Amino acid sequence: MEILVAVLGSGALSALISGVFTVACNRSKKKDGVRAGVRMLLYDKIKHLGNKYSSAGEISEEDLEDLFNMHKIYHDDLAGNGYLDHVMTGVRSLPIKPKAK
Repeated sequence: MEILVAVLGSGALSALISGVFTVACNRSKKKDGVRAGVRMLLYDKIKHLGNKYSSAGEISEEDLEDLFNMHKIYHDDLAGNGYLDHVMTGVRSLPIKPKAK
């Protein structure tokens, strides 16, 4: 009888562990997908704004700060690649637009 309980118990425990592991993996995949999506959205936004300001030939202090904060999150926190570094280098060289009076 003890052997039967041990066999049934180990199967149930194994199934429980497998189920918990599956749930954890699915959550991790979902989290990775959301992270990748946010990274891609930030990539597109930074590229678009950087090109817009470069075409305009100037940038406001506020817009520059916002763009740098977005790039920091993209690059450091979301492990973005260096593809936007050239865009940010161009933005850094832009003159600061005078504040409207």
